[in-house]
Amino acid sequence: MFGRKEPVAWVTDYLAAGPAPASATALKWLRDQGISAILNLCGEFPDLKGIEEKYGFEVYYLPVPDEEAPALKELEKALAWLDEALYLGKKVYIHCRHGVGRTGTVLNSYLLRRGLGHKLAGRRLKGVHGGPANFTQWRAVRNYGKETGQLTCREPSLEFSRTVDLGPFIKDYLELVAQIEQTVEEAGISRCGKDHDGCSSIPIHLCFVEAVALARARNTVLSSATRLELIDRAVEVSRKERSALRRQRGAKVCMADVGAKCPLWGEQGCRLYEHRPVLCRVYGLEGEASERLWEKIQPRLNELSADIWFALTGEFLETQPEFPLSEVISGKYIERFFTLMMGSTGCV
Repeated sequence: MFGRKEPVAWVTDYLAAGPAPASATALKWLRDQGISAILNLCGEFPDLKGIEEKYGFEVYYLPVPDEEAPALKELEKALAWLDEALYLGKKVYIHCRHGVGRTGTVLNSYLLRRGLGHKLAGRRLKGVHGGPANFTQWRAVRNYGKETGQLTCREPSLEFSRTVDLGPFIKDYLELVAQIEQTVEEAGISRCGKDHDGCSSIPIHLCFVEAVALARARNTVLSSATRLELIDRAVEVSRKERSALRRQRGAKVCMADVGAKCPLWGEQGCRLYEHRPVLCRVYGLEGEASERLWEKIQPRLNELSADIWFALTGEFLETQPEFPLSEVISGKYIERFFTLMMGSTGCV
């Protein structure tokens, strides 16, 4: 499949390594394994990055000549990208041409970054074919181990000391979204975010289940560069929204008052069109049809929000919170979640 006998090896459930994919079949096989991001080390195949991207992978390209090792500064950038991708729940594949020397050098360096130390890193990679293949690559790993320490910082996340599987709740939400899409399809209205940008000019607030689902999509669907771009844009929109609220003393504002469009809107339409909020999906549906639909879906949205809240906090949700779309995209909604959680449990 890959043109070599070396198999793809899983270092963890989310990190795999091996040789360069040598065919469309190999790339499809990687997708079937759930891999969505690739760290490409092949300096000898400059066109492979573009091909991998055409097949839907997020690609970080760190071209390293065969038998060589990456410079420490460039290696650190690549490992920072890798750490972010894994933290966001993406499955990542690392490869050079044969999946041996350069791949093993980066894998060893990554495990050192995670604080394993040289001996533990070696044990963790015992069943993996790749490893530094010469003195130059071994020296790069040793130098990296001296230069860097264990990564200790993380961005805000809805995580606790215990693992909470939100998958079943997201699945139920997506089933509800499918029903909404069917209703809208039958109504024959044009699709906001694709056919026009009507909903990008109104303030949108999300219930808790929508916020969690959209934040997950932002983390797992978008490339690192696009995600950071949208976060920066959302921070700016959020700042303008707060400024408009202060000017109008808390009265309801529209995006014209804010002077900005939805942070998800781009030249090609909504950047997360398949994962857009419910209000965007039903935009243009009016009158009795709109009322009937909301009467049907609002209780279910509230129920799913309460279920996720209870799963995360162990507390019942007394009042349904709403989160501005801009704060969900920027990640600031996490701060409000913890504030509300502390208030519901009586903590300060």
